[in-house]
Amino acid sequence: MSNKHLNALKQEGRAVTEPSSPRIVSQELSRPISIPPSLERGHRRQHSDSATLREATASAREPPSLDLTSLLQRSEATVVKTRAGSVLSRNFILKTDHYPSGRALDLDLNVHGAPNFRAPRQGGLNVFGVAQPRTQGLRAILSVLRCRPGTVNPSHVVWFSTREEPIVYISGRPFVLRDASEPRRTLALSDRAENLEDIETRMKNDILLEAARYGGVILTHNEVASESGEGAILPTWTAVDTNNVKTSRDLWGNMKAEGWNVDYHRIPISPDRPIEDNYLDAYLNVIRATDPTKTSLVFSCGMGAVRTTFAMVAAQLVRRKQLIAMGMPDPYSLKGPVTGGLQVGSNSPGSTPNNSQFEARILQSLEQANAQQELNKSLLQLTYLLQQCLPESNSHSALELLMTKPTLLESLRKAYLGNYGVIQSLLGCLDYGLQSKKLVDRVIDTTDQVVNLREDILRYRVMYSLTSMEDEKGEQYLNKAVKALEKYFFLIAFANFIETSKDTSQQTFSDWLQARSEIWTQITFLRKASGSKLNVFVPVNDLSSLSKTGLETRALVPGKKNDVAISGGQILGDEYSDHVVKHRSGIILREGMLLKSDQWVREGHHVEHEVRGAINFRQVPDSNIFALGQPTVEAIDEVLRRIKSSEPTAQKIVWITLREEPIVYINGAPYCLRRERFSLRNVKDYGGISSSRLEVLEERLRDDVLAELEAFGGRLLLHTESSDGTVIPVWQDVRAEDVMVLKDVMSSRRNLGDVSLQYNRVPITAEKPPDFADINDLMNIVLRTGANTPIVVNDQLGRGRSTLASILLILIKQWFAVYHQAPETGRIPPQRTMSMISTTGSFTGTFDVKPAKHRHSYTVINNLLRVVRRGHAVKTAVDEAIDQCSQVYNLRDSIEEARERANEATDEKQKRAHAAKGMQNLRRYFELIVFQAYLQSTEPDTMQSFPTVENFVKERPVIKTFEKELIDHGLDALKPLERVETQEGAADPDEVTQIVKNRNGTILSASTILKSDFFSNLQKMSLPERIDGAPNFRRVPMKLRVVHSGVSSPNDAIDFAIDDTSGEWICGSGMPTAEGLKRALERVDAGPNGTNTVLWTSLREEPVIYVAGRPHVLRQVDKPLENLEATGVTTAVVESMEKSFKKDVVRELRKGDGRILLHDEVEERPGVFNIIPIWEIVDDDDIKTPREVFDSIVKEGYRIDYSRIAITDEQAPLPNALGQLLDRVQSNIDVAGDFIFNCQMGRGRTTTGMVSACLVASTLNWEHKNEAVVEEQPLLDVYDPMDGPSEEEAYLAGEYKTILQLVGVLSHGKVAKRLADRAIDLMQDVQNLRKAIYPYKLKLDSLDKNTAKYRQMSNLAVNYLYRYGTLIVFANYLIESREQGSNKPEPFPSFPDWLHERREITKLLSRRTLD
Repeated sequence: MSNKHLNALKQEGRAVTEPSSPRIVSQELSRPISIPPSLERGHRRQHSDSATLREATASAREPPSLDLTSLLQRSEATVVKTRAGSVLSRNFILKTDHYPSGRALDLDLNVHGAPNFRAPRQGGLNVFGVAQPRTQGLRAILSVLRCRPGTVNPSHVVWFSTREEPIVYISGRPFVLRDASEPRRTLALSDRAENLEDIETRMKNDILLEAARYGGVILTHNEVASESGEGAILPTWTAVDTNNVKTSRDLWGNMKAEGWNVDYHRIPISPDRPIEDNYLDAYLNVIRATDPTKTSLVFSCGMGAVRTTFAMVAAQLVRRKQLIAMGMPDPYSLKGPVTGGLQVGSNSPGSTPNNSQFEARILQSLEQANAQQELNKSLLQLTYLLQQCLPESNSHSALELLMTKPTLLESLRKAYLGNYGVIQSLLGCLDYGLQSKKLVDRVIDTTDQVVNLREDILRYRVMYSLTSMEDEKGEQYLNKAVKALEKYFFLIAFANFIETSKDTSQQTFSDWLQARSEIWTQITFLRKASGSKLNVFVPVNDLSSLSKTGLETRALVPGKKNDVAISGGQILGDEYSDHVVKHRSGIILREGMLLKSDQWVREGHHVEHEVRGAINFRQVPDSNIFALGQPTVEAIDEVLRRIKSSEPTAQKIVWITLREEPIVYINGAPYCLRRERFSLRNVKDYGGISSSRLEVLEERLRDDVLAELEAFGGRLLLHTESSDGTVIPVWQDVRAEDVMVLKDVMSSRRNLGDVSLQYNRVPITAEKPPDFADINDLMNIVLRTGANTPIVVNDQLGRGRSTLASILLILIKQWFAVYHQAPETGRIPPQRTMSMISTTGSFTGTFDVKPAKHRHSYTVINNLLRVVRRGHAVKTAVDEAIDQCSQVYNLRDSIEEARERANEATDEKQKRAHAAKGMQNLRRYFELIVFQAYLQSTEPDTMQSFPTVENFVKERPVIKTFEKELIDHGLDALKPLERVETQEGAADPDEVTQIVKNRNGTILSASTILKSDFFSNLQKMSLPERIDGAPNFRRVPMKLRVVHSGVSSPNDAIDFAIDDTSGEWICGSGMPTAEGLKRALERVDAGPNGTNTVLWTSLREEPVIYVAGRPHVLRQVDKPLENLEATGVTTAVVESMEKSFKKDVVRELRKGDGRILLHDEVEERPGVFNIIPIWEIVDDDDIKTPREVFDSIVKEGYRIDYSRIAITDEQAPLPNALGQLLDRVQSNIDVAGDFIFNCQMGRGRTTTGMVSACLVASTLNWEHKNEAVVEEQPLLDVYDPMDGPSEEEAYLAGEYKTILQLVGVLSHGKVAKRLADRAIDLMQDVQNLRKAIYPYKLKLDSLDKNTAKYRQMSNLAVNYLYRYGTLIVFANYLIESREQGSNKPEPFPSFPDWLHERREITKLLSRRTLD
């Protein structure tokens, strides 16, 4: 203890006994820098005089202690909660990397210190797996693999570690970082190897510093093995020094330096990291560069189980292809020494084909024999698996259960073999899919010493069915089963990618996947969060017969027994028909699939010129666009004949089929695929599929039909629908030539005399808005064919998709017609009214605008119209196109119909179904307006020369904000904005209500009000100064300077103090009045005669308008106290909105003869506010935008530079906004004396802007090598580390679990947090952005989690935490850019780009929790 500290205590009159180990106690009492000094005062340990006297007396009697036992005993209970490292921080522990229950005991070879070390049983591919080894285990493995130093002709080893959590080796044993409250749960901090290894380096430093406090030992936690499940976790003191603590990077660097012939790769894989997220490609890139005959591959994870086995299987798939390419035999063919497997090599595209017919027959016989052997083997293994899963209390053995339930046996056997419905769907989408599955099964079965990736699916599925509703493990089992199925799914897809890719191909697996939308649809189905997850496990989706309590258990989810009724149909038929359906074996026409008639006569509407066999055939009025349902062959001919007759000058007819489902024509009629239990629902396996791949699937379906036709002697089992919705089986006689795909049907009609038929397939998913690619396809077709070409669109019923496509085509043709008439100069013609309609496809001029019909609008639609150019005209064009195409289906009216039905429904399930239908069409309406906004901003030329719709949306993130708002609001989003009609002879409604509801401006639209920006209690009374008209104005120094805290720890050595010598100041204010703005500028000497220059930045996101010098904001009449959020909106868009806002107000002002309706907020009684209408008489010149107000005072001589950065209230700034703020401060720091920020109240956003600017200014000249040393604070201001901070102190210091982990992953985490904390404390006059989080946490703890109030408050509190975390991240970026940017020739990346490359940061901040 320093003399200064001792003297301080003695002066206070406290008895002091100097300890025997001064260095240790001094470090023990060093202040954790994460607790701000302001929090530490008053939290030291208090001793009574008597207690002090007793301690002093006892100390005098006892001999001095020669050991640290008492210190360690006292510290053990609190050392974890007082930790203050960068990574090893409060409430984190170091746990032995031990998995007592995960070790396989029947391995062929056991290596000490290397659990679960093994190689596949077959193949000789030099692939190995192991759990996380100790250092001696690592050396043993590498010695076994012959790569130790000094070995003659050593082999080469490539080692892959998939650990996603920080690991450090102490005395050769691995330890992992864990949350003390969940010590057995993996703490995944990052999936970037470089970042993870930096974290480990910082953790090593934390360990050494903490060990120095305790005399060279550190508290670790040791997991003890137990025969009955999980063992105890014991706190254990472990010796530590600089030589025995090593990170993974240290360990492997030492191995290389010693001469071991090994290369190391870290590919972190967390349990929730999606498989498609490039790590299979990471494996592939490394493995492809190795020689399979000279290099061994070793994969390791924590237990050496699932991730290791998955990687081993993937590696063997790659290496098998490599060996075959080298001319070596297929290691997994039947010709090898091991029998009992499926023939893969001879049929695989990667294998050498054998043309010998004799050998082919032998191989076929062997395959049949092996198939039978596999069947017998699977039954035995299935019995064993089931016996393991069944509880001991069950009186029936697995064998007895299977013998008494043959249907269950068959379903379980199919599942055991991996024949799940989603897997069958995948095989149908792949070339050589069945062969890929056989190969993967073979590899999995030879790599299953620790875990069988395919059996795991069924094991967890069965265990789920055996849990009760109260058992929390049930959901864990189900999630594990889904994850296991996903791994199996991806392995088959990966095997197919490897087998079908050329050896020289540079295509990645990720690119290959992204090009196959139909596979993504199946992945989405696998990962769906809503509905029954059990549906992905067909044929074992219903295992109620295994359950303890029968049909009412968890295994049969609510509503499951009514699935047939829900799907709208019931299948009737004889046993033979059922048998045929259950034993179908095609690639597409597989087990449980029906061929159902695609004719839906009962869904037909009365149309003027109907065509038999073409449901809902019609011509869109005043156009050459035709729409219909899926037609028969005869109907196709009749439709073409009629179009030729009605369009005699047409030289070409374009036919667009919008069907996404595979179709086959049988005897001239269309048939589609249906699942047996959902016979009236579309098969959704192929959502998003491309037209070319869909046509391949249809050809496979045709081949399956022909094979079944041949098997049944010219007869085919089909299904049709009766008038009451019953689906019934029908056997038909069919000739092979009468089985056709749609492409062939259309190809045979390509030449129609003097007219040609151009057939296009644009698959659009039913019941969803169109995809960007679909829209681009339709635009391409119109651009290629011209305006005079008739276009036919067909979907299934001739309703939803065909109507939607017709609307899109009308809009595209109008757009094309406007620009098609442009003069030869190429100059874009003046924009015409958006109510133009082409009559026969060519532009004929502008129609007179008809009297406006009453068309509903919605809050989300009006929000969207405010941010797009000429919003009203855009909506009008879309509405007219909708009405033009509404013969069968009015897209806009259907929204209101669905809402009314949802409100009338008494059954909750029906209510949700109707609401979902309305939401679907509201989203379509929304997307149509977005598309029309895109069209009006783009000139048609070629698709290569102008931006796509997708780019248009990406450049306007506010559109995604509104789309999310639409989805989140659910049924409330469907409520239309009503107008008040004044009827003749009736009394006028309330004048205010009439004006508000009938507003029709672009911004000031229906049901919106102009609310004053000022309200009661806006001004914070504790502020030292007050400026009338500039609420919450305050002025503080702008910069912090780096100082040295005097602490020896590198992370704690740097601190910050106010730099009041720089001359730069930072100010905050609420939205000022015009006069208040002038007063604020004069206060900082920036008036007409002043010497200062001010950079004023408004952070308002919402449009503001000044009326007679006072700011007013747009609000919804039913939510007058809530901002209209438009997260992601750009400054240019907001200011454009304000210009339109001004026009709306001026228009209303003139209409009211100089009167404008405003609303103000008054406090009726404490805490109760009311919104009252106010009429104000003003002139046109009194209406100004904020930009005009600031420009006008510049003209008066005020020294101000004004700008705007749009930020959403109560949220963290988006990365782009912080990037703009950085540029603005950085480029003007030398010219401005004051930086002033404002939002509405001058609170959250303003303080955020002030803190951000302080961080920028404080790091501009970042050097911390020669800092001044700050005097250590007296011991009186330090809390006793044996007690540590209270929970309140820790939270007020910002030490939330998310923040502590964030600090751990950042390169300068502790320093960045300290800098952010100091800046926040400096700017806290109105709101402390860190301390503001804690009161919400306390409120949340007292609320019911199921209430709307809890959800609302939780969202606000998490946004506050996110905002705080973002400021720490921004501080870290600034420090890193200063330290690294000067050492690199290329410019340091912008903040958005830098953040985009660090997913671990955004992942941590995206947690919706206050832990």
